[in-house]
Amino acid sequence: MLRQLHRTTLIFLCALGLWAGLLVPFTSGQSLAQETVRDTITVTTLDNGLTVVLAPQAGSRVATVNVWIGVGSAVEPPELNGISHFFEHMIFKGSAKYPEVDNLVESWGGYSNASTSLDFTQYFVSVPAEHVDSTIELIADILINGLFPEDQLILERDVVLQEGAQRNSNPDSFFTYQIWQEYYGDHPYAQPILGTEETVSGITREDFLAWLDTYYVPNNMTVLVSGGIDPENSLRQVQAHFGSMEARELPAFDPAPPAWRTAEEQVVLTRDIEQERLRLVWPGPSTAEFDDVVAMDVLLYVLSGGRSSRFYQNVIRDLGVITSADANYFTTRLPGIFSLSAQYPPGQTEVARNALLQEIGRVRNGQITQAEVDTAKTVLVAGIERGMESSFGLSSDLGFYSIVAGDPMASYGYLDSIREVTVEDVVAVTRKYVQPNIQVEFRLVPESALELETAAAEPEGLITLDNGLRLILREVPTTQVVAFKVFVGTGTAVETADRAGISAFTNTLLLRGTASQSEEEIFATIENLGASLSQSQLPDMGSLSLVATADTWPQALPVLLDVLKNPAFTTEEFTRLQRDTLLQIESQRDSHFTTVYDQLLLSLYGDSGYGNPDLGTEESISALTRDQVQAFYDRHYVPGNMVVTVVGNINAELMAARLGAALGSLEASASPTEFGSRQIALDEPRTLVTEKTESGVVWLVMGFPGPAISDADYSAMKILNSIVGSGASSRMFEIIRDQQGLAYSTGSFFPSRAGQSHLAVYAIVAPAYGAQVVDDILALLQDIRDNGVPAEELTLAIQREVGDFILRTETAAEQANDLGWYEMLGAGHQVDSHYPARMRAVTSEDVQRVAAQYLENYVISIVQPPQ
Repeated sequence: MLRQLHRTTLIFLCALGLWAGLLVPFTSGQSLAQETVRDTITVTTLDNGLTVVLAPQAGSRVATVNVWIGVGSAVEPPELNGISHFFEHMIFKGSAKYPEVDNLVESWGGYSNASTSLDFTQYFVSVPAEHVDSTIELIADILINGLFPEDQLILERDVVLQEGAQRNSNPDSFFTYQIWQEYYGDHPYAQPILGTEETVSGITREDFLAWLDTYYVPNNMTVLVSGGIDPENSLRQVQAHFGSMEARELPAFDPAPPAWRTAEEQVVLTRDIEQERLRLVWPGPSTAEFDDVVAMDVLLYVLSGGRSSRFYQNVIRDLGVITSADANYFTTRLPGIFSLSAQYPPGQTEVARNALLQEIGRVRNGQITQAEVDTAKTVLVAGIERGMESSFGLSSDLGFYSIVAGDPMASYGYLDSIREVTVEDVVAVTRKYVQPNIQVEFRLVPESALELETAAAEPEGLITLDNGLRLILREVPTTQVVAFKVFVGTGTAVETADRAGISAFTNTLLLRGTASQSEEEIFATIENLGASLSQSQLPDMGSLSLVATADTWPQALPVLLDVLKNPAFTTEEFTRLQRDTLLQIESQRDSHFTTVYDQLLLSLYGDSGYGNPDLGTEESISALTRDQVQAFYDRHYVPGNMVVTVVGNINAELMAARLGAALGSLEASASPTEFGSRQIALDEPRTLVTEKTESGVVWLVMGFPGPAISDADYSAMKILNSIVGSGASSRMFEIIRDQQGLAYSTGSFFPSRAGQSHLAVYAIVAPAYGAQVVDDILALLQDIRDNGVPAEELTLAIQREVGDFILRTETAAEQANDLGWYEMLGAGHQVDSHYPARMRAVTSEDVQRVAAQYLENYVISIVQPPQ
């Protein structure tokens, strides 16, 4: 289950198998609100050893009951590895008195969740404050009298196993678990929190009952009640419902310290990924070394805590070849680990390694400023204070420290200690733990990057069924995910002015029910399988997306096919969607960017096709009829106008046969697609202005004609866009924002279109600077037209564009999207593999040529306050 925690340092989130960090925030003194809450917190120990923490928050209408148990994966016998997390799932199956926990909590207007880590398990329920007494009774009963029914155990085991499969399908969580298991060796922290398929499959109801009897005892628990509560009454309720529990002696747990490395080592793993991961690992402190924990948290923020951090400034931005870089430390009861990590294209390992070691080496050598430390402390303390504003955030912080540090009020001690950290403390903790040449280097390397003997892969091709439907299938055996994507050639491209918005409307209505299933039944099936089903709309196409696991896709695929082939289009759902769409259109009038961009598109393309707003207009949607939607579906949702992509853990031949049988019988359309406007007619510059009294700034977008994706100039225009306004090193950002300070938000984008596209350059500026920013944008574009771009700037722009492409094609779902998207745009699905090479082939002369060809005439669209 996704049971997220608020923690100042990094906490293991069991559902993702990742350490998710909520590293925290420094002010010169504690706020009055924080001091008030701190002074009202009481900590009581009942006669049976139960710790009770009461944290009233004056004025709050919410209350949280949060129970922390000192049991996690670290104490599990190897044969029961994963039982703590599995147990957490089963608790919410209820007790004899409360068999429907989730429904009951929701009937109170509340929310329940839980999490499991190495050292603890926690459960919480947040409700309107008037239900806090009932919530205490509920959570006590399910924790003391849980039933663990056999039928639910079998069903939930499958969910837990799927959760593990999902974790392993993500390269980053897979990499993290491999590192912990390898680095800790025989130590209990090496055990995966989710367990293994073998151990989870062997856990029985009797094991759960024994686990409950052994660890769910009052002397191993902390109950926290926070928010809008009466502390005296809450204490009475906790005593009434938890006080009868009997204390028991806990099993001994005193493992030998981890066998830390004494020399440099390297571990190389392979995965079917695009970018390489590197992590350099050293020992870290436990909560027993509390001052070291605090100083190390400050170190993390100095290294990678934002855009002012060293890694962003010196590793990511300056080098231009590193996608991401981070420092990581995971606070645990026993000694943890500290690591530095980076992600980058293959071939940059030496650069990444040297950059990380250089920055940590500078800290070791004392090259760190007071300003860096003060900024890190400010960010840490501010983040904690924001988290403690909620009843859950407050109770979670107190509960974590109660279990892991032995004192709930150590949460505030942590805040106090952060304020006292000095430059010398940060240098000292770095020197203590980050010893040169004893790190373990872990690399997760793309299979293609190593010179391994592999069987020659079959060339990836396009399968066209007899009825014209195109299939694109890609086998990825290393993932446990299967992603389906159905593309249909619709979008604003096929719309007339009086039918504006019909594409998005029709695609949305597909998910509102079929001939045999209601919307509720569709999504109940999908969600019970742990899958996801969604739709989206682009100017040249609509799409349906299904993402499932290798185990569940056979049950989920029929739902997708039913949605595609048998939409009900009932009058009731049509009317409801029509109302919802009109409300969305009305709400978009409050969006200045939507207004300014729609105004631009209308001027560039006219009042049809690409000139239409995605959702349509009030006039077109109000006039739309159910029969028109049905006719639109009958005309466009036909095999010759569709592409289906499947990427993941599949057998391509069997999938082709399955989809051929399901979709091959669809009748081909005899009517070719008719398009609206997809071309730009612009023979001179023009300016359009809309005044809005509520706009305190000027929103402006300049639109220039651009090539279609199939045009030879497409790649050069992509790089030109990157140079102009993509990223913090673009000309718009550096000149307009950083150097001149004329705009808070700047940038540009060049959307891929089957028809003629456009380059849009935008800025949000103060009214006094609007005319100057327009002149400056034209000047920087003219400079490119006249002088081209230097080699260094071109190289950085290409690397940024290629890096963005690589990052967006890492998962099965993203690959399925790109394969079909390019095919539908008319560029061919092979562009998916050729894209980086096409971008790298762009020269400075190409950029200057397309700038001269396309950047002559333009439309300026402005939304501004009345002049």
